[in-house]
Amino acid sequence: MMASWRFRLIVATGVYFVLGPGGSVAAADQDVGYAPVQASTSPGLFSAVEENADLSLHGNDRHYVNGVKVAYTTGSLCDSSLWNAPIRWLGDCTFLFHRPTTETDDRLQWNILGQSIFTPKDHLASDPSLNDRPYAGWLYTGLEYIQNLENRQLTSLDLLGGIVGPWALGRQVQNNVHALFGLQLARGWNHQLGNEFGFTASWTRRWRFNHPMGHGYSWEIIPETGITAGNVFTFADAGSLVRWGRGLNADWGPERILPGYSGTSYFAPERAELKFGWDFFVGTEGRAVARNIFLDGNTFQNSRSVVKEIEVADLIVGTELFGMGRIRFGFSLVARTPEFRKQTGMDYFGSIDGTYVF
Repeated sequence: MMASWRFRLIVATGVYFVLGPGGSVAAADQDVGYAPVQASTSPGLFSAVEENADLSLHGNDRHYVNGVKVAYTTGSLCDSSLWNAPIRWLGDCTFLFHRPTTETDDRLQWNILGQSIFTPKDHLASDPSLNDRPYAGWLYTGLEYIQNLENRQLTSLDLLGGIVGPWALGRQVQNNVHALFGLQLARGWNHQLGNEFGFTASWTRRWRFNHPMGHGYSWEIIPETGITAGNVFTFADAGSLVRWGRGLNADWGPERILPGYSGTSYFAPERAELKFGWDFFVGTEGRAVARNIFLDGNTFQNSRSVVKEIEVADLIVGTELFGMGRIRFGFSLVARTPEFRKQTGMDYFGSIDGTYVF
């Protein structure tokens, strides 16, 4: 319930900007005066992601109950840019990136602020069951380097740092929102994980296999693989996304919050050469998990914990649309297999992501 009002607001805003005030999709496509926004004239974009259990069809407010991230992403970086130095160095010395050339589109994303909140199933127990996952919050910021190679390969390196525990303000955010909407407060936050500085480093590579169908329509498969290391998460992952629609070259799929399949914040509407685009997608990602602090507990102090599942998989379905050369909006439904041994049933949550190019 804590996100239903945000869902309605974002949907209404997205429809307004895509269709225009009093406009229609058909009328928009007939606007011959439209000129796509070029990468060189687009200094950057702002993006936001909201993930919440109440946005799913099941609405089970448990386990991963809410995640939010707000980010700024630059436009295309010059090869000689100081901000592009890490990609240049990694391209010269490692396989992680290609050296920047005219064939690459390098960008830097600043994750201004992100927060994820985790709770057990029973919010009314002041002393939650030891067989359920503990209360925890994760507040973070960070940088993500993104490289698009000829729209055939996308590589990202995501560096996050922040705090787990009471300083992450999970209790305050959840209970203040519940109080605002007259919902019952979660009573077990006194047993949350202790304060611990956390970090993750995630490298992921995706490949695009696009099959044009004419008139801007196409379908494609985007396989991906990656690895994440840190005291918050450590896992290896592999997955794929299948998309069908119009203007797929504008991005690489929906933006998501770690862990989970994500097309990153990359959005270049001029690559689609269309005023309006959309797609439907279905995908999956599997993870081999070595560490999850929200299940394993604190690293250097005693805390509550549960026995985690080593293998976890996500199934994702959803849709995206973009318009006016500046707005992107996506909605996803995610089903996640059990993350710990005594978990009963799968978890379900919805994800909303929005982007504005300026």
